Amino acid sequence: MIELHAIATANGTKTAIMLEECGLDYEIKLLDMAGGAHKTDAYLAMNPVGKMPVIVDRDGPGGKPVTVFETLAIAAYACDKSGKMMPRDAAARAAAWAWAAACATNLAPALSFQFQLARAVPDTSGPAIEYILGQAARLFKAIDVRLGEAEYLAGEYCFADVQVYPVAATSGARMPDGLTPYPNIQRWCDAVAARPAVTRGMNAMPPLG
Repeated sequence: MIELHAIATANGTKTAIMLEECGLDYEIKLLDMAGGAHKTDAYLAMNPVGKMPVIVDRDGPGGKPVTVFETLAIAAYACDKSGKMMPRDAAARAAAWAWAAACATNLAPALSFQFQLARAVPDTSGPAIEYILGQAARLFKAIDVRLGEAEYLAGEYCFADVQVYPVAATSGARMPDGLTPYPNIQRWCDAVAARPAVTRGMNAMPPLG
């Protein structure tokens, strides 16, 4: 059994979706982030970075517990453990990692910064928010172009789609025109959302208030 320590952010839900798609048994340990659960010694022992999600696989290799943090690392672990969701073709695998990394290092941080700035200093951070939204739009445009060329990011449905989908489907709504300028992303979102494992993963945790 895998313990998933998370809440229903894009990172939390993409990890739940990965576990669902890989057919791995898991239970959710909801974190009281507002109460500082991620700053406790017990949590920092699992994730020194102090963020979420974290998984603890009680039945890791050799029957020993394994703890993994960071969504991309968790996705790779889930693929390895299950033998699912990782393209076998080398070119498709490289494409999957490239798009998943682009989301993790560019798109998701930009939208996270936009959310934090708009909430914390809405009256004084206008230029910064505009810059960040511009960066997010650049990434959404690139993804839209890619999805105009292929049905899924790596050509076949895989872990890369899971890494990007919750960001596009939820955080993308905060873009000035939502996903309207990106018809290929909208088509892809509809297709991904229709998967039963995605529905289960998106609904695995209570929505944030």
